[in-house]
Amino acid sequence: MRRLPGSLRGRLVIGAVAVGLVFAAVFGVVATARLHQVEDRAVRTALQTRLDLARDEVRQDGTLRPDRGRPQADLVQVIGPDGRVLWSSPGLAGIAPLVTLDAVQSRGGAGATSSLALQHPDIDLAALGVPLDIRPTSTSAGGRGALVVAVDAEGFTAARSDLLSLLLVGLGSVVLAIAALAWVLAGRALRSVTRLTEEAEAIGPRELEDGLPVPARDTELARLVAALNRMLARLHDGHTRELAFAADAGHRLRTPVAALRAEAELALREVDPSEQREAMRRILQDADQLTTTVESMLARHRPRRRRPAGSIAVVLRSAGDRWARQADLGGVLLTTHVPPDLAADRASLELGDVLEPIVDNAIRHTPPGGQVVIEVRLDPGTSRVEVDVTNTGPGVPDEMVPQVFDAWVSGRDASVAGGLGLWLARETALDAGGDVVLVDPAPGRTRFRVDLPVDPLGDPA
Repeated sequence: MRRLPGSLRGRLVIGAVAVGLVFAAVFGVVATARLHQVEDRAVRTALQTRLDLARDEVRQDGTLRPDRGRPQADLVQVIGPDGRVLWSSPGLAGIAPLVTLDAVQSRGGAGATSSLALQHPDIDLAALGVPLDIRPTSTSAGGRGALVVAVDAEGFTAARSDLLSLLLVGLGSVVLAIAALAWVLAGRALRSVTRLTEEAEAIGPRELEDGLPVPARDTELARLVAALNRMLARLHDGHTRELAFAADAGHRLRTPVAALRAEAELALREVDPSEQREAMRRILQDADQLTTTVESMLARHRPRRRRPAGSIAVVLRSAGDRWARQADLGGVLLTTHVPPDLAADRASLELGDVLEPIVDNAIRHTPPGGQVVIEVRLDPGTSRVEVDVTNTGPGVPDEMVPQVFDAWVSGRDASVAGGLGLWLARETALDAGGDVVLVDPAPGRTRFRVDLPVDPLGDPA
């Protein structure tokens, strides 16, 4: 199957031509039928007029009155009861009956018609025959015969042919005119699109903010360009934020990397094996935290891939062992309160990713001998899980409360996380349809609350 042209202009022209052809075909059929009707009516009228004249000139014996009409100009035949020509005008001398007697008798008073082409003379005739009562004479028997009149139909046929030819040429010209007009109008309508395409090709990252010029006279195209400009503005804002974030991240991550190198150099200088192990433990802990932070940053810029979600109890148990070891190393008491009736068939895909930086933040900000408490609540009515993480550390300074979830905000100097942990936790929760809030920033009872949707185990989050 042949495909339509790829050009919109070409498809518009083909559509216009197709519509023109359909119109021409329908109009041509109707007009041709109407011409045939007009021709038939004209021929029938001429025959009826000739018949009326011939009746006045025919005697009862089937012969023509010599003193009436113009018999030499009339095309008339009188058919006797035996079916043979009883009398004919000079123009039809020697010609067989134009209409058979049987046909006339079968049609009765309505008359029988026929069309025929004669060779001698060379003429196209239309004939009409009606019944005629013939009185017997000494030379012929009387009975029911027929009176036949004819007219020259060549003029009617020629006129019809000329009209049909004129109609065909006219309709063809109309279709060609439609194609040319569609080509011109489509070109003028798409000229703005072509110009817009060229301008869009020239836009680079630095020109995203400027957008495309909005056409003044094309209302529909102006709406499209306005929508494209809004999209370009969003792309520009996102591109600007990404560049700023990447530049800031590269600058900020140099500090924890330099700190890791410094700790490694100090570890090489240590002679006491216990001090070396302690230094290596700190290096490993900081490296793990830096890896987690970088992976979380990169994950926010990659398409999300659905992964199997474990139940809430399994997620908390798996992460709880790691949090407990981290708390033991810092001399912090970690307590987790999970309701005994927590459903084992409920899952939250992002729970572990959201809680990880919050619990790590709480353990790091709790001095030795302090306590971190994790409380889990599941609301079956709303299908959401709430987790409170409370620590007995120094609290959040008042000036940092409004921006505690901003990127690169940290209350610690030379932090390995660099102030990204809480920001990543909240952004991940928001992406999942939840949130992370600071409930209480006071010293000794600093509390963060995680709110996330839950689903039946195995369903997509």
